[in-house]
This record gives sequence, structure tokens and C-alpha cells, in this order.
Amino acid sequence: MKTYINATWLLTVWLISGCLFSASVIATEPQWLQQVAANKRQQPEAMLALFNQHQAELPALSAEDRAAARYQQAALLGILGRHQEQQQAAEQGLAELADSTLLLKVKLLYELGFAREMQTDYPAALQHYLDGITLATHLENEKYILYGQINHAAILSNRNNMQQALALLKDTYQRAQLLNDAEVTAEVMSELGLLYASLAYEQEAISLLKQALAAYEKLGWQKEQITVLFNLARTYSYMEQFQLALQTYNEMLQKSLQVQDQVNLYHAYLGLAIASSDSGRADAALSYIAKAEQYLPQLQSRSHLSTHHFEKAQIFQKLKQTSLAMQQLMLAEQRLTEEGVEADSPTRLNVWYLKAKLQAEQGEYDKAYQTLHEFIFVFQDARNKENELAFEQLRLAFDQERQQQQTRLLEQDNELKALRLSEAEREQKIQILWLAILGCSTLILLVLLLWQLTRRKQKFLNQAADSAGQQDNA
Repeated sequence: MKTYINATWLLTVWLISGCLFSASVIATEPQWLQQVAANKRQQPEAMLALFNQHQAELPALSAEDRAAARYQQAALLGILGRHQEQQQAAEQGLAELADSTLLLKVKLLYELGFAREMQTDYPAALQHYLDGITLATHLENEKYILYGQINHAAILSNRNNMQQALALLKDTYQRAQLLNDAEVTAEVMSELGLLYASLAYEQEAISLLKQALAAYEKLGWQKEQITVLFNLARTYSYMEQFQLALQTYNEMLQKSLQVQDQVNLYHAYLGLAIASSDSGRADAALSYIAKAEQYLPQLQSRSHLSTHHFEKAQIFQKLKQTSLAMQQLMLAEQRLTEEGVEADSPTRLNVWYLKAKLQAEQGEYDKAYQTLHEFIFVFQDARNKENELAFEQLRLAFDQERQQQQTRLLEQDNELKALRLSEAEREQKIQILWLAILGCSTLILLVLLLWQLTRRKQKFLNQAADSAGQQDNA
């Protein structure tokens, strides 16, 4: 009993020490930083203000806590669309961690990648995403591997590699279902829904976007709800369901006003302008896009500028204001060049096609023909690349199937050889058994023969002895 009491006391002391140690570790992260982490998605503006109030305290923190603070800052700036500042915060956080292999480094790499992506530096963004995936794989963290794959798919989609992006997102979706993580599942459904909309699978897109919206509402992520509403409304516009599109954009506008989301107020007014233009209300569209331009300076994403000018050009074209439409289109081309957008991107192809139409409306038929010819050439080249990629994927699938078939045949051949060897061993054992039986039988017969001979000899000797005794008696 005494030993039991001593062991219990030691265990109690150990548990108390462990709890105190854990409490001391947790306590190193300031309470205000924990508050920022908990509420950044619900109140990004307020949490950024809180962060800025305490920013002077950062030098007193440990390197890891400083990195954690920079991660929260980068996440807030990303939510608010301030991507140049987001990049700086993420780089500062990574500098604090240096060569460490913490999960926090994965998070910072993804924030840095997103900041670069929103500034249309896709090669740098992709490299940061891949570095994050590599580290997450090393740490065996499935959740952040899947986050990385979602980011990777977004880059593939931006570079017009739609089929590769779709294959990657489908794999991510299946793995997210197995992981049963609400956050990852919501993110992948949102991205997959957007991609389906881009590929003109509108019904599948709407279903996934609605599921993502419900998931974000359950999580309380307002920024993401607004983004999904935009994509959902745009999909309704593609389907020419303009009333639904306008209703959804208005819902998005109300949510953006509630949280004073300057970035999404721009997107909401732009969406209302697009839907109004598509439904034949070009005057209303022009009014909405004027409101959107009030918020355009708030955006630090270069990728939105070319889209803005293109959409404005479409509105002017529907108002028969061809000169103004051409001016906007030239600005869109200039932005695309500055952004380094590839020639076969959907955005640039749309710009060329509209440019050809405007040139024809102005009577510049030779220029229109030349622009249209260039459009067709690049479009066909893009289609050929897609076909080559599809063919290459098909060839790889066939090669994989052939390799699997060869592997199966080799396995069957090995199984057959093993069966034959087993049969030979069994026959050998049977032969040995028969030889053993034969040897035993021969030995038994030999013993019986010797016994018989011995018996006969003994009998003969007995008879001879009896005969000799009879003769003596006579």
C-alpha cells in the first residue's frame, strides 16, 4: 500500500508540473493576439486595429510568437485585400522562423503565396505553395496538404490549365471527405464550384457553391460567404437567370455593407453592373460601375484592374458608345501586359474578341479581320494545347494501365511458378513417403523371412534331436 501511495503522489506531482508547464507555454502568446486569431474572420477591420495598437509589443515576444503575430497580420491584410502589405507581413514572419519546420511556417508560406498570386506573380506564388505542401507533407499534416492543393489548383486555373486544376481539386475533395474537416471541405467546395462555373458546368457549380455557402455560414466566415455569393451570382448570369443574379448580388452588397468590407463592396457593385448589363439595363450598369470605381483604389490586387476595364468596355459597347468602349479595352490590354498574363488566357482572348467587334462597328474591317485572325490562331493553339495535354494524360493513363497489366501478369506468373514449385515439393514428399513405405514394407518382409527361416531351422533341429533320442532308446 505504501508503494502505491508514493507512486500516486509522484504521478500527481508530474501531472501538476505538466499542467503548469503547458499553462506557461500558452501564456507566452499575448491575450490580444489570441483575440485577433479568434475573431479575424468575423471582424477583420476591428482586429487589424487591435493588432496595430499592440504592434509595439512585438519585439518583446519570442521569435516564434513574433512569427505567429505576423501570420495573423498577413491573414487580416489578405482578408481586407491589402496584398502588398500582406506580402511584407508574411515575409517578416518567415524571417523570424528561419530554418524551422513548424506548421506555422506552412501557414506563412501560403499567405505569401496568396499575396503574390493576387499581384499576378504566378510563378512565385506557385513556388511558395509547393514549398508549403512539401513542408506539410514532411509534417504529415493532411489538412494543410489539402489547403496547399487548393492553392495549387487556383494557380493552374489562372494559367488556363483547367483540366489539371479539375483533377487536383477532385482528388482534394475526396481526401477532404475522408478527413471530415469542415473548414477544408468548405474551401474545396467553393474552389471546385468556381472551376465548374468556368468550365460551363453551371448546375454542378451552383450545387457546390450553395453547399460551400452553407458551410461558411455555419463556420461564421463572413468574408468567404460574400465571395461565394459573388461566384454564385455570376453563375446565374452565365445561365441568363438575371433576376436571381441581381438578388444574389444585392444579398452580397448587404453583407458587405454590414461589415464595411470595402473590397467586396467594389465586387458587389461590379457584379450588379455586369448583371444589369447582361439583362439589357445598360444605363443602370453604368451607374453601378461608377459606384464600384469609388472602391477600386482600395484594391491592391492587380488582377482585378484588367477585368474592371473589360467589363466597363462591354457596358459602353451595349450603350453603343464605341469610342469609350475601345478606350476601356485599350486600358484592359495595357493592364494585362503589365500583369504578364499569357496570350492564351481566357481574359486576353475575350479582350481580343470584343476588340474585333468594336473595330468592325467603327468600320475598320481590315483591323477587325486581323484581330479576329489573331484571336482564332491563339484560341486554336490553346485548344491544341488542351488536346495535347488530354492526349498526353490519356497516353499516361494507358501506360499506367499497361504497367498495371504487366504487373498483374508478372504476379500471376510468379503465383504459377510458386504453385508449380509447391506441386513439385508435394510430389517429392509423396515419393519420399512411398519410398519410406516401401522400405518399411521390405524391412518387415525381411524380418518375417528371417523369422520364418529361424523357425524352420529350429524345427529341423528339434526333429533331428527327437530322432536321435529315439535311436538311443532303441
